[in-house]
Amino acid sequence: MADLYNPNVNSLYDAMNQSIRRIGIIQTNMENVNTVAYKSVHADSVLFSDTLKEVFRDESQGSFTSTNQKLDLALSKEDAFFLVEGEEGPVRSRDGQFHVDQNKKIVDVQGRELVVLDQNPEKSVADHIIAGEEIDIDKKGFVRADGVKVGKIAVDYKSKGPGDIAFVLQGRLEASNVDLQENIVKLMQVKRHIDTVQGVLSMELSVDKAMLEAYGRNV
Repeated sequence: MADLYNPNVNSLYDAMNQSIRRIGIIQTNMENVNTVAYKSVHADSVLFSDTLKEVFRDESQGSFTSTNQKLDLALSKEDAFFLVEGEEGPVRSRDGQFHVDQNKKIVDVQGRELVVLDQNPEKSVADHIIAGEEIDIDKKGFVRADGVKVGKIAVDYKSKGPGDIAFVLQGRLEASNVDLQENIVKLMQVKRHIDTVQGVLSMELSVDKAMLEAYGRNV
């Protein structure tokens, strides 16, 4: 609890709280090092933000891993996104790890349905997969079942110039862009900073206590 009579103590408490928030972000990054297409958050951006929603996220592209799974998809540009059905309509996603669920829909790991354009309303892409047909998705996102075009993967862009197209990569997944070693170093730095702040805070509180014991609240 902050000491209302000592501005130095208040500043130290603020510094401590910011460091604790930074550690939380670093730990989240490290926990998601193997999460498909996870984007690392810069821990220091919490110093310039009042809420975690406003922290700076590194949108750079992660490396690609080959899975050879027909519904594992990746995008070749970092500002392109798959569209999945959210609670209030389509939302962007970089996670291309899809599968057919029990409701015969193509969904991601969160259960959100992949937006596929130009499907036959009587036989969706998922129906073709369930029927055992060979599914191929080309770099433009066109889906073919046994060689016949049956749909197109919807791709959205944060910004797009003329001829600026992201290719759909079938059988690949985008890895997290978290630099584990960098986050470990940052974690150690923040913990050392907390230790330093705690030491100074203890000295300030000791001085306050001694002053109060000697002179009372009116010093």
